[in-house]
Amino acid sequence: MESTGGGAVQKDGAFERASAFLLAQADGQFAEVRHAMIFDRAAGFTAPTEKQSSDIFARATLANLFLDIAASMPTAELAAAFRAIARREAEYLARAKIAGRTGGWSYFPDLPELPPDADSLAAAISLFARTAPKYLDLCREPASIVLAGAGADGSLETWIVGPADAPSDQARMQWAIRTFWGSGSDPDVLANLYYALWLWEPDRYAEAIRRGASKLMEMQQPNGTWRATWYVGPAYGTALSVRLLRAAGVGDDARLRAHQFFLDTQREDGSWRDGSATPLETALSMTALSDAAPRSGLSAMRRGAAALQELQLADGSWLPSPWIQMEIGRAVGHIFNVLTYQSVTLTTAFCLRALLLAGS
Repeated sequence: MESTGGGAVQKDGAFERASAFLLAQADGQFAEVRHAMIFDRAAGFTAPTEKQSSDIFARATLANLFLDIAASMPTAELAAAFRAIARREAEYLARAKIAGRTGGWSYFPDLPELPPDADSLAAAISLFARTAPKYLDLCREPASIVLAGAGADGSLETWIVGPADAPSDQARMQWAIRTFWGSGSDPDVLANLYYALWLWEPDRYAEAIRRGASKLMEMQQPNGTWRATWYVGPAYGTALSVRLLRAAGVGDDARLRAHQFFLDTQREDGSWRDGSATPLETALSMTALSDAAPRSGLSAMRRGAAALQELQLADGSWLPSPWIQMEIGRAVGHIFNVLTYQSVTLTTAFCLRALLLAGS
């Protein structure tokens, strides 16, 4: 991430309060980010308990955010604290790799029907490449499985079902993909995985990254955004997409279309909204705007920062709103419910990163 440089005036210690909140959450092992869901046995799920919970993906995402924050943090002491927590979280993630399945990391690791996924793998690769390279060998086999199944056009499947997995495990996972999770190339996951490979070994994976970036450009919506499969609203999937295109050095026109979308959709008060006013959508839109055209859109970034500062709570956090979404029925072509996940801690980390990008 690149800061857009000076401008907005820091309001009442916004950095310090947000940092204090996040560091306190880290001291508590990020208990607030744990996600729990019920997977009914009557629907065919076979876990020992119907209630499944996990914090693996959220903590991996947080650790990557902490590294972004540290890179822009003006206070050396705070930057060092954020980097130290990211290294600790890398160790936690390394220990969380699933034993007995070759795909690596699963969102709910104790649910037999849920395969490891390329989004979790991307979070692991990114974190290890940035702060704990000794763990990257844990990612080699899962990455090979994903790329072996990738299309000639760069498309790839989100779910990682390895040929060496036990036949009974493969059967359970494939049944659930057909019945619940759905298949196909998800632009948000594609963008995240290829960017992680660029962080890891850009020369080794250069051709795969090029194909993935080309595929991603084909998936851009007419309005300049990308529609994420697993995330709410246009901002997060678009931020992931323009980040990859910029890293790969391609897609200038596509990034400019995305940049223009966020300039055009900013509200008068400086915020961005998807349905209702949310700090998260504003923070993610600022990130997308910055990654689409670094050092451009300075006025919009400053106005976004001012809006975030107005929305910050006394304890340094921001109110959460849905970030992850799961469309129930997508696999069979009839969506009848959308489940979502939100977190105060993640929202606050996204907002602090956005303030730093704006140079607040």
